[in-house]
Order: sequence, then C-alpha cells, then structure tokens
Amino acid sequence: MRVLNKKQKAFIDKWFDDNWTGAGSLYSVDQMSQIEQNQLQAMNDHETLWQNADRYIGDKATQRVYG
Repeated sequence: MRVLNKKQKAFIDKWFDDNWTGAGSLYSVDQMSQIEQNQLQAMNDHETLWQNADRYIGDKATQRVYG
C-alpha cells in the first residue's frame, strides 16, 4: 500500500501532539528521532513514505495554525 495507513496516521498524530510548540515548530518527518522514523517505516514501508508523512505533518500544522 502506497499511502499512510491508520496505524501510521495515529503514530504521527501522537508524535505531533506531543511535540507541538507553536506555529512553525513542526513541518517534517526529519524532526522525528531515528527510532521514531524506524517505527513509522516498520508499520508500512513504501516508496513514497517520507513524502506522504511530510505532507500529512504539514497538513496537520496548517490545520492547527489556521483552523
């Protein structure tokens, strides 16, 4: 499957909520620790995982800031 699954989205949601410090604070999967990145990858590794995760994080940040 080449999209984020529910488990990955829930993982990112929790990570995002635990690490949010304000506008502009989170925007990329690169801000996750290597352990967190490995956990995310183990859930559903696919060709566009990192782009999909970055897009999902960016959408969450935009939603958090602008509603």
